[in-house]
Parts: sequence; structure tokens; C-alpha cells
Amino acid sequence: MASTKTSKPDSSATKPQPAAAFDKLYWTRIGLAAVAGFGTQLLDQAYGFDWSFGVSIGIGVYLVSYYLALYGWYRGMPREQQGKIYTTGVGGFVMVFLFTWMLAFTLQFAGYPL
Repeated sequence: MASTKTSKPDSSATKPQPAAAFDKLYWTRIGLAAVAGFGTQLLDQAYGFDWSFGVSIGIGVYLVSYYLALYGWYRGMPREQQGKIYTTGVGGFVMVFLFTWMLAFTLQFAGYPL
């Protein structure tokens, strides 16, 4: 015998979920990586430096984002969870930084003004 009851959708599936605590940090770092990648190529174009200086810029921007997040957004976070601040977005930061730096270099080499 078939049941004539209709099931209601799960209410948790229809409610918007709040953003996770580290989403803001992740996307901030992705944006900073893009700016740092293009900025590194602009500085190279203006002053001409070695690749190691560009890598130093990327590391410096990441460390600045770490300390801003640690002492700004996540000031009251327990000490056990502070390692999450350091590791959130590190892979995305590296990939976006390198991609935008290479893209800017390629565009400059092809003759497009930056």
C-alpha cells in the first residue's frame, strides 16, 4: 500500500548557512595574493630586480596578513586554534601569487602595457 504522506523538505537545507569563521581570512589572502603578484611585476618593471626579491614580497605580504588577522580579527581566539590562522589559505595564496606574477610577466613580455 502506498503512503499518501508527503515529506517536508529538511529545514536546514533551505536556510542560508552562516559563513565559516575563516572564510573572510581565506578570501582576503586570495585578494592580497593577486595584488602582490601584479605589484611584484610592476616593481620589477620599474626597478629591475632578481626573482628572490619577488618571492620575498610574497612571503612578506603573507606574514603581514597573518599578523593583521591574529591581532585584528582573531584577537580572542584560544591558543590551541591559532595555528589555523597561519595555515588558512596558504596554498591558495601561493598559487594565486605565482599565477598573477607569471601572467603579468607574460603580458609585459608580449608588449601589453601594465
